[in-house]
Amino acid sequence: MPNIDWNYEVQRRQEALMRDLSSLLAIPSVKNLSTAGPGAPLGVESARALRYVLDLAAQHGLQVVNHEGIVGYAAYGGEVDHEVVEVHTEGAPNYIAVLSHVDVVPATGEWTSPPFAPEIRDGRLYARGAIDDKGPTIAALYGLLIVKELGLPLLHQVRLIIGTDEETGMNCMEVYNRYERPPLAGFTPDADFPIVHAEKGQVNTRMTLRFDGESREHSVPASVGAPPLQLCAFRSGTAANMVPDAAEAVVSGSAADLDSLALALQAFCAERGLEGGLVGGSGEIKLHMKGKSAHGMVPELGNNAGLRLLDFLNSQSFVGHDARFIRGAADLLAGDTAGEALGIASRDDAMGALTVNVGLLQYHPAASEGYFHLNIRFPSCIRGEQIIDTLRARIAPYGFELSPPIIKPSHLVPADHPMIRTLQTVYTEQTGEEATLLSTGGGTYACKLPNCVAFGPLFPGELDTAHQPDESISIDSLMNAVAIYARAIYELANLDYSAPGEGRAQR
Repeated sequence: MPNIDWNYEVQRRQEALMRDLSSLLAIPSVKNLSTAGPGAPLGVESARALRYVLDLAAQHGLQVVNHEGIVGYAAYGGEVDHEVVEVHTEGAPNYIAVLSHVDVVPATGEWTSPPFAPEIRDGRLYARGAIDDKGPTIAALYGLLIVKELGLPLLHQVRLIIGTDEETGMNCMEVYNRYERPPLAGFTPDADFPIVHAEKGQVNTRMTLRFDGESREHSVPASVGAPPLQLCAFRSGTAANMVPDAAEAVVSGSAADLDSLALALQAFCAERGLEGGLVGGSGEIKLHMKGKSAHGMVPELGNNAGLRLLDFLNSQSFVGHDARFIRGAADLLAGDTAGEALGIASRDDAMGALTVNVGLLQYHPAASEGYFHLNIRFPSCIRGEQIIDTLRARIAPYGFELSPPIIKPSHLVPADHPMIRTLQTVYTEQTGEEATLLSTGGGTYACKLPNCVAFGPLFPGELDTAHQPDESISIDSLMNAVAIYARAIYELANLDYSAPGEGRAQR
């Protein structure tokens, strides 16, 4: 390998990198179908973020392709056929993939500074997308630009693939795979260092309670002598893969019952250290509860405001479908992120324990429906189909049914793959630290292509602020990641993948 000071090359470009990153972070690229149109299937801001990165890459001499405004890539090395056809396979170059995304989750909660007005404080850059995944996207782009600007020879083409639907289904990668052949290998800068080679599978489904034409008095009686309260509406959560940090419930009843409810809520919150309250007047009040947001892959690190509020309502007098909706949450979901009450708890040594995040909670009596969206992340010792069968049997006595599930299988790249060994060498020599192999409950783009892993950007021991208010990234860590990505891109693009398990560098 040429004698290159990768950190020096990053320092030379730091000012430009921060400028380009700040411009990208200022784009509020949350999926918004209300603004969708031709060339912007997920909304105008998502498409604008994609175009921004591709235009930036083109300005630096990279070849760029934009597929349908939902996914694109910037390539270096080899020729790119820009003609859009249904499938790109024959004659396409072998390449190394670096996969990233420019869509972000909603900027909920209380922020110290506006989420789409990037701000530097105490050596950290604050903005929605700083760590997930706009900061790493620009880091990977600059890593590729360093390789290009140094004129380093490559055996294989390198593609920086940029998606716009990672947070809400990864449909952008389905589009990519329709047009493009798979890579030889690759990584996504969308998790942790050293190397995440195993990802849990996922089940996304909804527990739905439907009650067309059914009266509130049916099924569950009120407490003797207590006139029932009525749950007029319930709302919590903005994204399936986030722990909700706020919830509200609209409840009607007599003045005396609502006064009693207000006192009970105050006592409930004081006893559990929660922040809640209510507003309203005669005949109807709106209760609200605050929780703590966290990424859906680690729901145990958050505090689900919706489930806390339903846990409180379960102690009050409701009847019929109101009571069944509340009881279902309290018995099957509240306080249990491991799936014990649902009968699906499991774990294995490679991937750890199954987790359950209830990201969306809705109740609309006027529409005769209520539901809980379940985002379940499971290890390789259990199959998604097993989980679905168990869930159906467990929730049926409560009157709930499952919506058609979306199942993503678990993903594993063997430890002896030549790409893994190369990335371990790069990480260890750049940081001086051991490059252990990790697993995650997160779902990254790595699962959408063969022989791909997650590689950074979060270093061991660093605070993970993804999906949280005041999301941020350490600027020093970001620059270190750029150096690692530059070297990794060069090394992977010069590896011989012709004999699996026998890869060797070609320099």
